Amino acid sequence: MSRPDHASHPLSVRLRKPGYVELVFSLVLVWGFGDALSTLFAARFAGPGLEANPWIRTLLIHEPLLVIALKMAVVLYVGVVLLECRDLVERVPLWRAWLLSIVALGAAVVVGNTYVGLAAAAA
Repeated sequence: MSRPDHASHPLSVRLRKPGYVELVFSLVLVWGFGDALSTLFAARFAGPGLEANPWIRTLLIHEPLLVIALKMAVVLYVGVVLLECRDLVERVPLWRAWLLSIVALGAAVVVGNTYVGLAAAAA
């Protein structure tokens, strides 16, 4: 007995495209929470002098908690604006690829910050 072409393998996984709200939430989570914590982690072990952003470097030197407040405020604002402008953004060609690339870039920043912190902690 032959299987129809549309039958799926029992171990196959169906992937679906992420929705708009999911992508905005991912962006807020990665760039807000992940970047803030990984920046503080790297600064704790490597020192604030390695921070590339001069404004964040200054905040790390004077009051590290302000880094969290600033990053959360900025990413919250961006998230609200993106949610409010959903109709406009979804009309842009390749909007999903653009948002995915921003999330991927943020994940790379988080990995880089974590690597710097771990390398400094091991030294």
